[in-house]
Amino acid sequence: MRKIILITTALAFCAALAACSLFTPRRGFNRVLNDRNVQITAQRALDDDPQLSGRAHIGTSVYNGVLLLIGEASTAQVKERAEADVTGYEGVQRVVNLIDVMPLQSVGRSALDAALTARVKTSLLHIDMPGFDPGRVKVSTAHGKVYLMGLVSHKEADAVVNVVRNVAGVHKVVQVFEYTD
Repeated sequence: MRKIILITTALAFCAALAACSLFTPRRGFNRVLNDRNVQITAQRALDDDPQLSGRAHIGTSVYNGVLLLIGEASTAQVKERAEADVTGYEGVQRVVNLIDVMPLQSVGRSALDAALTARVKTSLLHIDMPGFDPGRVKVSTAHGKVYLMGLVSHKEADAVVNVVRNVAGVHKVVQVFEYTD
C-alpha cells in the first residue's frame, strides 16, 4: 500500500510540474494545443483500428510537431500500419516510428514503465543549469527505454541524458530532441 501511495504522489507531482511549465517561451500556446490535439487524434486512430487490435500496444507522444510512436507490434506490417494510420495530420512535421517488433508485453510492464517515467521526470528537477526548465523535456517510456523529446540546447540535452542514464531501471535513452542552437 505504501508503494502505491509513493507512486501516486510521484505521478501527481510530475503532473503538477508539467502543468506549471507547459507554456514556455520556446513553444507557443497554439503549438501546445495543436500538439495535444494531434496526440489525442493519433492515439484514437490507433486504438480504433481493428487491424491493430490484439496485435499492438502503441503509445503516442507529440512535441513541437514531432509525432513519436512507441510500444510494440507483433509484426513489421503492423508497425507500418500504425505509422500509416497517423501520417498526414496537419501540424505534424514528421513521424518518428520507434515501435518495437516483438511479442506484446503485459500490463505489468506498462505499470513499470509508468513508474520509470515518473522517476525520470523527478530526476530532471535536479539539473542545476541556468535557464533550464524540466518542463521543456517530454518523457515517454516503453520496455525500460526512455524517449526524450523537447526543444533544448545541445548543452541541455547532454545534461538531461547524463542524468536520465543514471536513473534506476533505465535500459536505454533515446533522444528525439530538436535543438535551439
